Amino acid sequence: MAQAEYLGAGRVPRLPVKAGLGAVTALAALLAFVFGLDHLLRPDTFPVRQVSFEGTFERVSQEALARGVADAVTGNFFLVDLETVRRKAERVPWVHRASVRRRWPDGVHVRFTEQVLAARWGDDAWVNVDGERVELGKAAGPADLPRLAGPDGAHAQLLDHYRRLSALLEPAGLGVARLTLTARHTWEIGLDNGMVLIIGREEPEPKVGRFARLYPATLAGVADQVKEVDLRYTNGFAVQWTHRNNAGAVPRGEG
Repeated sequence: MAQAEYLGAGRVPRLPVKAGLGAVTALAALLAFVFGLDHLLRPDTFPVRQVSFEGTFERVSQEALARGVADAVTGNFFLVDLETVRRKAERVPWVHRASVRRRWPDGVHVRFTEQVLAARWGDDAWVNVDGERVELGKAAGPADLPRLAGPDGAHAQLLDHYRRLSALLEPAGLGVARLTLTARHTWEIGLDNGMVLIIGREEPEPKVGRFARLYPATLAGVADQVKEVDLRYTNGFAVQWTHRNNAGAVPRGEG
């Protein structure tokens, strides 16, 4: 059985001296840490003084990047929200990806890559090589890129089809200048020689592949007289000519 020590009336137990000193020291250390942290994180302590950028600077200017992130790189060096800086950097026209890090003792460093555009999307947007929709604002994009048009959100699908169709047509010396998927889900291709291919609802690759094989022996010599080629046939195609005297003729290309 445990025994309790009787101290007697008026006697108070005394804490060991070492324990008391330890508690006081710990409290002093905690207060010093709190006050030190408060001082360290004040906006006027360790302010951000430098913002540096790293990238190709072909389409993006350093001035545009600086303006884009300016309101996110102020204040205390340790409190700068690097994720916010990254998002703001990626909103700058022509910036594709950005990464941000602190640079001791008073800097923020932004590294970025520029957009590489693959096609025009509709009238006011673009598609990059990764199949992502790109908004350039008032910045002008390249004038020689193919134009894709289709339902909202279909830009990656059309870019994929554009690449496959271009590979099929290249051996015949033809290129895709325009690829459209209508609201009724029918396909239409505008070639770089001005000719238009009407595909229909089916996947365009099989019919375009057949057309590319037949084209050199059937239409290559009279391509400047062809307005439209209808590929909605099982084993061939029909031609609409640019000249009035040929407008009623609908020759078939067998394949």
